[in-house]
Amino acid sequence: MGADNTLRRRILGEFRKAHEANKEAPFLHTRQHLTERLGETYEVLAPQMQFLEQNRYLHWKASDVFKISPKGLRATHTPEDLAREFPD
Repeated sequence: MGADNTLRRRILGEFRKAHEANKEAPFLHTRQHLTERLGETYEVLAPQMQFLEQNRYLHWKASDVFKISPKGLRATHTPEDLAREFPD
């Protein structure tokens, strides 16, 4: 669980950065960019992305486009919020 939560924090952190950089279109366009940013394979990231989507931290759109949700924004408001949401 600790490793999964660490990766979930990293993923949500990237989505928070994308949101802060461009609030009009706050998403990372493809999972491919996320693999590059996090240095992880698609196979490692895909189940975590599915978990975050199913638990409403991310919204999914066509063509593997994800957008951080209000729940995801609350969870990433501060590093402490994120650690509380996904403890080690």
